[in-house]
Amino acid sequence: MRLTIPRFKSKVGAIGVAFSDDEVRLLQVRECHGKLAVTGAAHCAPNSTSDLTSQMSHVLRDAIVTGGFVGRRCVVSLPEQDVLLQSIQLPRMSDQELDEAIAWEASQRMGVARESIQSDWLRTGAEDMQAGARDEVLMVATRRDALDARLETLVDAGLRPTAVDTTFGAIGRLFSRHHRRDADQASSRAVLHVGHDQSTFLVLRGDSIAFCKRIETGGRAFDACVAERLCLDPQAAGELRLARLRSDTNAIDPATDRALREAIRPVTFDLAQQVLLCLRYASVTFRGLSPDRLIATGDHGHEPALLHALGAASGVEVHVDDAQGTLCDLHDGLASMLQREPCAMGAWSAAAGLSVRGLNVTQRSRTRRQVAA
Repeated sequence: MRLTIPRFKSKVGAIGVAFSDDEVRLLQVRECHGKLAVTGAAHCAPNSTSDLTSQMSHVLRDAIVTGGFVGRRCVVSLPEQDVLLQSIQLPRMSDQELDEAIAWEASQRMGVARESIQSDWLRTGAEDMQAGARDEVLMVATRRDALDARLETLVDAGLRPTAVDTTFGAIGRLFSRHHRRDADQASSRAVLHVGHDQSTFLVLRGDSIAFCKRIETGGRAFDACVAERLCLDPQAAGELRLARLRSDTNAIDPATDRALREAIRPVTFDLAQQVLLCLRYASVTFRGLSPDRLIATGDHGHEPALLHALGAASGVEVHVDDAQGTLCDLHDGLASMLQREPCAMGAWSAAAGLSVRGLNVTQRSRTRRQVAA
């Protein structure tokens, strides 16, 4: 199914609900004079994993009441480990044929019945350098029971889900807000979203996703290295490492900072090398696609050692925000709503992108494929 974007403008976005495995971030943004501002925000992390579903509904219900949100419409993304994300090459076919082909392909790869999954796809626009008869397609799928469980949790908490999106789609939308004109379609940026268990690398061309790849390295690998090097348990290691990212804490001891950087050097080097390979592939596959900015985001994307490794490996300028300071604009509002300093603004990028969906959208002459898990 192909959808034409309607012409409408909303000053307040939906509530973006970004699930991870054992926590959820809620963020609602509004537009003020072309910039984003925070309307409501909440970070929910149940105290234990026992009876997580019912506990999450209770925590969410409290957060919705106290978080300053307007309305109950929400856009949802699932934990990345619940979503199959894979680039595949398929013979050229119609959209209807591709719907069916992707559903069966995802079913086989996930090892579950076709009727038990929800799937979607996105054409990346990669050119077949040989026969020109195959298309590169980004396949997205999830189990229906996992999807239904998350949606039921939100409904029980009083929210009204209107769409299910992907983390990478939300991030791409957030960092493409200022690249929607036809004149911007030649502009490209790279984004590395570093989550807890894995990372996702994107190349954005204009306001479209040209390349997307999942990398099986995330913040937990950083914490494991620190725990082993400093003889700490992984939770304490993670808290120590992330404390350096907070501006409301005292500066960490330089010797400790050096020890942390050395501990995670092998992991950050390996991740940076994988990003370099992705950049090379994208430049060959998509003629003229050469990003001039690499944005590191996500829960662990602002790690100083990783930023250094990315810059050294890629030769591309590395930033923790886009050129318009989108995340920076949200900082003060988030700190006020949460009544504490956000640990890393990149951790809120997915929730912000979910909220932006449907905000200040202008109809364009071309149609767009909406990708949802």
